[in-house]
Amino acid sequence: MRILIIGGSGYVGTLMTPLLAEQHEVRVLDLVPPQGGYDHVVGSAADPEVLATALDGMDAVVHGAMGSLSETDWPAPDTASAFEVNVASVYATLQAAHAAGVSRAVVIGSLSVFSNEPVRLVERDVDEGSEPDATNVYGVTKRLGEQVARIAAQEHGMTVTVLRLAFPTPDDLWPLWALPVKDEPVQVRRDDGTPVPALAASDLAAAVSAALTRDAGDYDVFHIVGADDSGGTWTAAKARDVLGWVARRR
Repeated sequence: MRILIIGGSGYVGTLMTPLLAEQHEVRVLDLVPPQGGYDHVVGSAADPEVLATALDGMDAVVHGAMGSLSETDWPAPDTASAFEVNVASVYATLQAAHAAGVSRAVVIGSLSVFSNEPVRLVERDVDEGSEPDATNVYGVTKRLGEQVARIAAQEHGMTVTVLRLAFPTPDDLWPLWALPVKDEPVQVRRDDGTPVPALAASDLAAAVSAALTRDAGDYDVFHIVGADDSGGTWTAAKARDVLGWVARRR
């Protein structure tokens, strides 16, 4: 499959692009050149002309772009960048994909659509049927991006799949989370000390590949997490049952 990866030079893009390239023909749309010798279109996913060029000849698109961090409230996301990337560029990408005849799209979402206060997210029992309730800028823009994806699927008959990730990390650092704004990888833990494994890059790429096989002409959302769902608060049962995906790094 020929795949356009929006934001392939960013943190999540760098995790998944090399592994996706082992199975697919990939092209990266990013302002920054990607690591590796991938076909690269320079530009913004908010630019319709750039998108049209990048989508030419593609079978599917994966939107994995990330906004910049705030210079005044580091490491919080920059508000304008968050809305531009997580909302506006998702809208522009899906509109351009429809115009180019590309009917399959995967949008990289986040479990951050759920609030981390007053109860930490790792302590909450949430699944795909739970109502997102985040109110911080990152969570709000990710919530809005999901709505944009749903609208595009309904309006254009596209197959649009949102993958809500939690703690994506390189395979060689798993089960630690290599959060880009931290100097060292961290072990996420529940309040009782139980470790919560991060999502390995290989499992992330496998989830994207599985989502790309969906051809239902609709919208759907899946939780893609590295945590063992046998006794924790999260479950990836829907991804297992519908996509045939399970986290292999356990």
